[in-house]
Amino acid sequence: MANTIRQDIIKMLLEAGSGHSAGPLDMADIFTVLYFHILHHNPKKPNWSQRDRIVLSCGHICPVRYAAMARAGYFPLKELSTLRKLGSRLQGHPELSKLPGTENTSGPLAQGISVAVGMALAGRLDKKSWRVYAVLSDGEHNEGQLWEAVMFAGKNKLSNLTAIVDRNNIQIDGNTENIMPLEPFADKYRAFGWHVI
Repeated sequence: MANTIRQDIIKMLLEAGSGHSAGPLDMADIFTVLYFHILHHNPKKPNWSQRDRIVLSCGHICPVRYAAMARAGYFPLKELSTLRKLGSRLQGHPELSKLPGTENTSGPLAQGISVAVGMALAGRLDKKSWRVYAVLSDGEHNEGQLWEAVMFAGKNKLSNLTAIVDRNNIQIDGNTENIMPLEPFADKYRAFGWHVI
């Protein structure tokens, strides 16, 4: 399925004539595991109140989410060819109001983890059993807001939140370690109280 989703991504980007390829291709395995093995969700009821939530912080990798959603049955596969087209629900960054099954509008990097932390805290306060999965890029870890949310989640022991980081070492201006070194990356999360794998 992950390889099928990768093929969908390439076709979508070719049809659109623009878009990001590295992040979506990197994350095909992760989105396959989420949509086909881990998430409690119902494609026929995308806003089901007991669903697990995926918050996409790095919105530019949305082609992988769109392909996984289509393959899971959220919308027809033929709609993938409308990526980034005027009037399409599948824009270059997801829009909450346009596509049922998306949890956040994203574009500005590093804001997604704050949204995910808020959802996880609300879920815990409301005694809900659903989980929140935040998908982040490594490059957005240059943003201070991201670390504030990471600290808040650690302090509040939000065990219903999982952050998944695409550590591909690239961002738009070059290698992450040349732009703003992140290492020791895992140790930073551990220092804020996270369990890191």
